[in-house]
Amino acid sequence: MAQEKFETPKEYQELVKKSAMKTYTNADKKRLGMEPVEKTEIFRQSPWKISKCGNNLNSKYLPVIMVPSLINRNYIMDLLKGHSLIESMVNDGLDVYLIDWGDPHQGMGEIGFDHYVSIWLKRAIRKVKKITGAKQVNLAGQCLGGIIAALYAAHPELKKDVKKLFLLTTPLDLEGSGLLAKWTSQDGFDIEKMTSAFQGTVPADFFHASFPFLDPKKQLSKYRNLLENFKLPGFKEIWEALDIWANDNVDFSKKSFLELIQEFYQHNSFKNGTFKIKGHPVSIQSIDMPVLSIVAKQDHVFTEKAASAIKLSDSFKRKKCQYHVLDAGHVSVIVAHPVRQKSYKLVNEFFTSK
Repeated sequence: MAQEKFETPKEYQELVKKSAMKTYTNADKKRLGMEPVEKTEIFRQSPWKISKCGNNLNSKYLPVIMVPSLINRNYIMDLLKGHSLIESMVNDGLDVYLIDWGDPHQGMGEIGFDHYVSIWLKRAIRKVKKITGAKQVNLAGQCLGGIIAALYAAHPELKKDVKKLFLLTTPLDLEGSGLLAKWTSQDGFDIEKMTSAFQGTVPADFFHASFPFLDPKKQLSKYRNLLENFKLPGFKEIWEALDIWANDNVDFSKKSFLELIQEFYQHNSFKNGTFKIKGHPVSIQSIDMPVLSIVAKQDHVFTEKAASAIKLSDSFKRKKCQYHVLDAGHVSVIVAHPVRQKSYKLVNEFFTSK
């Protein structure tokens, strides 16, 4: 008996081709309705900018500044309508501002984490305070942006600007924290030599080339999962939006890349209190304001162990830290159903409470 021939939908074939060849365009983002929240730029300094999200002009809450990662675009926090952390925050009346770190250029070879924290984030906070009249702001850091926000909150002078701190899948203790920590250990991993051919920036492809190997099973099954759920309402749209974001990578300034490997992975300097901001050593222990930390149990990029170091902070010791481990992945924790609703509730209640 002849087997019935199975033909994949043409739309599926075209989507897989775009994904595999990385030929997504801005037209694809527009078609999907990505980044649904209206944004108004309030300040720009090459290469970064900060924008106001939504139209809450008379919010009764302190402004929230969203600090994105350095390795991917910031729109993971405003992915699609109904799948947007920022949309949820704005709808709850919060006054939200979003930093876009932009694309580092060759002249940024000596720009490291200290510069991101004490110069650029400080400038963004000063601008928001001036516009809103607020004496303090709330910070929300995602992934490596969480490190930047936490470093700010740990500095004895800079922390005075911050009322509350939200950390989303933020690695604070990188020693022994998963495969990336093993691959970048000092044994046999000479990052200076590996990056010697690069001048001002380290290409995104250099860093991201290892990411598919963090979870090979997921990589091998992604197109099968798409096919199996292709007719499920809304599935292919969220799949495509996430795939567009995952392939929209950003170069590193060389110094910040070297610091990520040498200072944070190899020497664990934030946890050990040896990393310096404005010449002053800072440590996790010094964070003492109210903190919300949302951790993804299935995070294959930065593990729960890496995030759990917030428990070393004065905030945690004084019972001012909310620590939640949710059964989700690094990005699904804020975009997937139904876990995103739990995340949104935690965030909004944290920022709207006294």
